[in-house]
Amino acid sequence: MSRGPLQPIYGLLTSVRFAIVQIVALVVAASVGIALRQLPDYALQNATDYAAEMGRLRAAYEPTLGPLVGIFERLGLFRIFTTPWFAGMLALLAISIIVCTWDRLPKIRAASAQSRVEQPSAFFDEQLPGRGVVEIQPAPSASTLEATAASIAAVAQSEGWEAEISSDPERADGRIILADRFRRSGRFTLISHAGLVLLLLGAAVSGAFGYTQGILLTNGEALPIGKIGAAGGIVIKNYAFTAPRDATGAFKDFATDLGVFVDGVEVARRIVRVNEPLTYEGWSFHQNFFGPSAALTIRDAAGALLWSGEAPFTSTAEGSPYATLPVPGSSAGLELVLQRDAAGAPAVLVIASEPDPGASPSTDGSPPLRTLFVSVLAPGEIATSPGAAFTVRLESLGSYTGIIARRDPGALMVWLAALLLIAGFTLTLRRPRARLWLRIRASERTVSAALLLERGADGAKAARILTRIGAINAGESR
Repeated sequence: MSRGPLQPIYGLLTSVRFAIVQIVALVVAASVGIALRQLPDYALQNATDYAAEMGRLRAAYEPTLGPLVGIFERLGLFRIFTTPWFAGMLALLAISIIVCTWDRLPKIRAASAQSRVEQPSAFFDEQLPGRGVVEIQPAPSASTLEATAASIAAVAQSEGWEAEISSDPERADGRIILADRFRRSGRFTLISHAGLVLLLLGAAVSGAFGYTQGILLTNGEALPIGKIGAAGGIVIKNYAFTAPRDATGAFKDFATDLGVFVDGVEVARRIVRVNEPLTYEGWSFHQNFFGPSAALTIRDAAGALLWSGEAPFTSTAEGSPYATLPVPGSSAGLELVLQRDAAGAPAVLVIASEPDPGASPSTDGSPPLRTLFVSVLAPGEIATSPGAAFTVRLESLGSYTGIIARRDPGALMVWLAALLLIAGFTLTLRRPRARLWLRIRASERTVSAALLLERGADGAKAARILTRIGAINAGESR
């Protein structure tokens, strides 16, 4: 490239050191993104979810990081892979690879160009590496020279080498044959470079436009993906979750009968597992996790229904599955702990409480509570007390399912990039270039040979040619 105002930029983009600095910076940023808990994609859709998730992150990190949490938030370190600056780093590295490849094109063309066939006697000096001789019987005459050269070239071609014949620049009655194997293999590095560029662009597209959300569904429950109320929004429904056990009590499978709805109309349905997702319009829905749940019915003192549904045990308390549930129409709440009763059967410990305005505030500032009742319920049993204005019935124990909803517009680019990288590296590393020059002269039984191998090339292939040449009868065309 001629010197000009863009020369410094061009020089920077073609600099290996600059590329290394970019790669190190990306590795550091990605490591921070792995070390720090990242905000889920759905939290970036609206301010309410963002505030809730960021609150959880502050509670987790402020005891150790203190005011750094606010700085990290402003820098986007809790959502690194979706930040514009991370996508910009990926794009800059892709541009650097493109410019570096463009700058190297003349060298790549030169490395894969056809070599000169004519060589002087000094080139075949047996003191040099890769030089030697092979004998043919009888010595070719002036009249059989062309036929012998053609036979040698045919041997090389039958072994998968390109072959070319030229006159000996030092003797009119001499011929030089060049056998060239994998001459164009250097060009396959372009495939690898294209794969790297496509991989970086795919990662940038996935980070900027991709979306991942974990969704917890109890049996029969349906929940939207992404922003609630969006036009054309997707809703997924758990028709049934199953997790059968084998004779030892271990889970032998877990799967969800999942339906996908758009604008109230079911558009897809199938049984999903970890490696058997349901796909629809660029979305994939994978089985990811599951856990226990309790089906409850809450009624007021008059028997009117306040709430009916399944409460998932998504937390733990002293090693046992734990859940909380507000009581509709009152300030009371329930704490649920899954345990076993005295007979070893599954049961739920239910603790009902409500704020106690007459009590002193707690030391941590939380509102004081008074317990309404504590009961251990088996399926079909009811808990209440005279001081409570509601009853709680445990209908049954079941399970909830966890589905990962993912939309990744860069996935196809990443897969194609992986194929290009594998193909490029395989073709480049497994096909190193090898060149063999052979010189024959009339009335001479010895054929001078010069072998040049690139790193990793197999010299046995050339040795096979030399062995076969030794069996050639001068003047016999093969």
